[in-house]
Amino acid sequence: MKAGAPSVARRISGVAAVVSCLLVRVLPASGQTPDDLNAACLIQTGMLQECRVASVAPIVVAGHLGFLSGAGSQVAGTASNLGTRVSSGPRLSFSARTSLLHAGAPDLSDPQGQRERSFLAQAFHVDATAGVFDGFRIMPTVGGFLSLDLTARAGLLFLPVEDHFSENVRSWSLGARVGIFREGFTVPGVSVSVARRFPGAVTYGDFGRGDAAEVLVDVSVTSWRATIGKDLYAIEFLAGVGIDDHSGTTTVRLPGLGFSTTVPGDVEGSRWLWFGSAARTFSIVLTLAVEAGWAGGFDATTAPTGVYDVSNGSPFGAFSLRLTI
Repeated sequence: MKAGAPSVARRISGVAAVVSCLLVRVLPASGQTPDDLNAACLIQTGMLQECRVASVAPIVVAGHLGFLSGAGSQVAGTASNLGTRVSSGPRLSFSARTSLLHAGAPDLSDPQGQRERSFLAQAFHVDATAGVFDGFRIMPTVGGFLSLDLTARAGLLFLPVEDHFSENVRSWSLGARVGIFREGFTVPGVSVSVARRFPGAVTYGDFGRGDAAEVLVDVSVTSWRATIGKDLYAIEFLAGVGIDDHSGTTTVRLPGLGFSTTVPGDVEGSRWLWFGSAARTFSIVLTLAVEAGWAGGFDATTAPTGVYDVSNGSPFGAFSLRLTI
């Protein structure tokens, strides 16, 4: 065996282990849908209209937390993996990203469900990415197959207090991006990624401000992304699609006869995202990217909840500044 072969074999087996662990999709644990939570709330409280409205709020808030903790693309402005340096050390990328979501939620101050809230939610993230494996060349002009980047993210999520959300929450995430093709003269860059995101718990609704319910949501999110990108006329264009799987717990509080009734439950749901971006690189290492997209809604609930529809989607946008060294 040639010198260095065992090292290469170990590296390949290590990459395979990471990829298998991160890309085998684990379905969320069995939980309650809004209809299940509504039924449990009715049994415990008998408050028909209040339960219908409050049972929808957890999955809606979970969706907002999921998006704000991850936004669209896993690595801003490029679908190609970073690769390693000439000296075989990891190539590093650091970025700052701000994202904005036009969101909605049932208005908990209206137990009849005839009003909804519409607001802007914002997030700020700091990302770090390391290119740890270059991948394999499968044709003379096509490389980067199974290249691997590892990613980490820390963020601050700003949900509007004036719309009866609790204080801003922190989030963090870890993930991996696997290359299919590295961008070249003849092929676009193509990659897939997965990340596990952990936004902090948030409360929506406030008895002290006239709401008929308070909803505490604490979820984690598994985010899946597939992206394709190509440099055209010095602009890197990217298109992508993703799925966010949400799972966690909720507590719905409703006012009773002089006291509040607590209804615990689970949160579970998935939604699709579609996004695109344009990026420009300056001085080889500095990239500016502008992203826009659409976050789809969740499966519709059968319980009538008034004017708010959980299957509604939301537009979003993001701006990123990325340094690659």
